[in-house]
Amino acid sequence: MKKQTGLILLLAAFLLLCACVPTPKEPVVIGKDQSAMVEKAQEKPVYAQTEGTVDWLERLGAPARYTATLTSIGGRLKVEADAKVIVPDGELPIVYVTPRSFSDEDAERFMKALLGDDPKCLRPEDENRTKAMYERQILEWSYALDHWEEYGASVWDMYDTKEEFREALQGLMEKAADAPETLETFDPVFEWEPILWQTDAGQRAYGDENMHFLTLNADGTKSSLSITNGADVARSGVHYWRDSEGLADQLEDVDGGQWQNELQISEEEARAAAEATLSQMGLGHLVCAFGKFIRCYRMNTVREDAPYQSGWMLVYTPAVNGTALTYTLRTGVDNNDYNRRWQYERCYLLVDEKGVALLHYYDACTLDSVMVEACTLLPFEKIVEIFEKMVLIVDNDADLYDVDRTYRITTVRLGMTSIPAENGNGGFLVPCWDFMGDEYAAEEFPETWKRTGMTQDGSFSYLTINAIDGSIIQRGH
Repeated sequence: MKKQTGLILLLAAFLLLCACVPTPKEPVVIGKDQSAMVEKAQEKPVYAQTEGTVDWLERLGAPARYTATLTSIGGRLKVEADAKVIVPDGELPIVYVTPRSFSDEDAERFMKALLGDDPKCLRPEDENRTKAMYERQILEWSYALDHWEEYGASVWDMYDTKEEFREALQGLMEKAADAPETLETFDPVFEWEPILWQTDAGQRAYGDENMHFLTLNADGTKSSLSITNGADVARSGVHYWRDSEGLADQLEDVDGGQWQNELQISEEEARAAAEATLSQMGLGHLVCAFGKFIRCYRMNTVREDAPYQSGWMLVYTPAVNGTALTYTLRTGVDNNDYNRRWQYERCYLLVDEKGVALLHYYDACTLDSVMVEACTLLPFEKIVEIFEKMVLIVDNDADLYDVDRTYRITTVRLGMTSIPAENGNGGFLVPCWDFMGDEYAAEEFPETWKRTGMTQDGSFSYLTINAIDGSIIQRGH
């Protein structure tokens, strides 16, 4: 199921645990009155004086587990909740943040952390490759050719036939024969280049700028680092690939045509490596909000005995008062009548035995001010009342398209999320409840998604509720 972002169905009634309840006239959405939200968060300022940990379950009257069975009025959407209720142990504030641009000093620090103290820069031309680079690709292609009937045709699907692929491999061998042993390198130049966006009227600049580096590593591979400052179109971010000769978002380590299949480091060791890199980058305000073991397949094609590389995928988000922004697959807030589109600050890393293999840092922000140190939150009973109404309305495409759909809620998490401010370019970090599970039930998970290596991990938020005022924070992709 691909959620229909921004689609809200106003239904006449609800079936909630087999009981009818009044229909809300309209779904509650964010952005209507953020000043009222701040005032409501300050109703019990005594909370700010609390020392030590906070027992949120007791304070909000929340159980350790939440269970429910719900059915939409159309009968096609069912919600089954058997979820652990997860809460932080500190007070939850409201924090105002502003988008951040990177300086030359930031760029230099990012480069040293990811590319080393003395990076050797290369020109970005496609044919700017050494003999060793070609030979490594030849090993990959030879291995795929030997397994063409099993998975090779899927991995290299730009070639229609095995013979066509064999001819392309022969072309690589010819290029390798004439390729140099080494490449000319130069020192990095820290200059921002404007980013041009393609529009119907032609290329247009909106003020976004980019600094890109392609470097030659000691092992003969290339690394790529792109640093972007956003203006009207995009916000600032960093994108790094340890091996730019490989596919974007893939780990790659070929040895005699075979990829390393077993991971030799623990998640704790991977986190230590990731956090050392983030610290060197000056991103120590980010904390690990999610982690899982993954296998990266060539061209995202999963086949039995196909080559893959293992790694830890870690997601880091900002933390306020010890509580990280909750990681969900839906990373944004949809634009609507009350707010513009907004993404929360986050950093994805892939880590293996060599260290950080890939890093994507999106939507950098700076903490501007703490609006409320310790928020007054709605009791859990009220949050559940809102959830059991609104989960059957927001994004209910099951009744719309007359298909059966089941949401299985496995985690209810009290954390933080980021929403856009009504005025200005900034946003708020606010307490929220996420009702989470997998986007598909195990038996409904699309076979085509399985074949491309996609897995489920319980990080899909079916509904996000502002913990202060009960408004729906409609997440977007």
